[in-house]
Amino acid sequence: MRVLAAPDATQSAILPQLEATERLLARGASLASGRDEDAEIVVMPDLGLPHNVRRIRGGFFTGAYYRWSGDTPFIPVDATVNVCGVGLYRVSLPDEDDTVFRERVGKAMVTADGVTTYVPNFASGNHFVLLVDVAAGQQGLDPGRYLVLHASSAEFKKQFNGLYPAPNNWYSDQVRTIEGEGHRYLRYISGSTAETFARRAAMLVDYQRDRMRTFADLIAGPGGVEDEILSVPHYGMPDRNSIAIGCQWMDPARPNYVLLTRPKAPVYLVRAREGGQNAVTTEQGERLLTPHGLGVKSTSPLTLSYGENSIEVNGKPFTLDASLAEEDLVAIRDFHGQETVQSTLAHTPGDILAELTQIAAYHRNGEK
Repeated sequence: MRVLAAPDATQSAILPQLEATERLLARGASLASGRDEDAEIVVMPDLGLPHNVRRIRGGFFTGAYYRWSGDTPFIPVDATVNVCGVGLYRVSLPDEDDTVFRERVGKAMVTADGVTTYVPNFASGNHFVLLVDVAAGQQGLDPGRYLVLHASSAEFKKQFNGLYPAPNNWYSDQVRTIEGEGHRYLRYISGSTAETFARRAAMLVDYQRDRMRTFADLIAGPGGVEDEILSVPHYGMPDRNSIAIGCQWMDPARPNYVLLTRPKAPVYLVRAREGGQNAVTTEQGERLLTPHGLGVKSTSPLTLSYGENSIEVNGKPFTLDASLAEEDLVAIRDFHGQETVQSTLAHTPGDILAELTQIAAYHRNGEK
């Protein structure tokens, strides 16, 4: 396991679980191929608790990159693969307060629901739409208004054709289980089923870009989007033998990404740099792993206990279909402006190109 930054209290409690996951990944890949295979987890500075309880139960956490070796297709299904990411668009919109902006986005979601096949999901989980301002003098962006969109491809989640391990989906009868210590397990698919899965996951990167651009156009109105700056996934499969959860895998030739922070705080356009310990080798060549945000910590000393079909977080039981999203158990890590950003970039080298100041926001918590 490669840990890029000194862990905080929450991360220290998660690391033993990731060590077990790493061992189970190597065992699973070895069973699939019939040879000894290895695995490595790269732990990002923003390692934290996902909202998805099934993902935690399977041994997967947000803010990490999971890799295994082997030529035989193999997928650990409880990583709950999908594609999620951030899109950044220059727009011609006036300043709008939260109420007016939420009305604008809400109308766009109703339109999208009626005229597209997309499932609007910007008011679920940690997704959002931001209207931001970039002041003059920023080296990475022209001054003006921008939209920041953060969401996943909801159309490929728990449906029959989705990638989540839902009951009675297209691969549910092909799932195998490896038992580990302390009620741990790894559930996986292999062979032609895993090959199809990986191909669909790869397809979703371009699908997600088109999806986000469609929503940006609907929000900004006809001619409102002046330029698409970037569309960068931070959740998905960088190649057939890896899964990234809550971290970008940046091509050094296209290194710009948006570092997310917290409601009402600035977000940052960052250019990743080579030279750190965050480089990995994929089938597409070298990629630089970068954090997508601050991460989610436990609000009290973290304890995790694994049951047969449940977990306990800080002594509170959760079924596999539950979520931590509405719980007081977790919170976004503390944010101290560029001090926090620079601390993060010390472990995942990069340069701040622009600060994007939030004007208005649309997300599940409304005024919270």
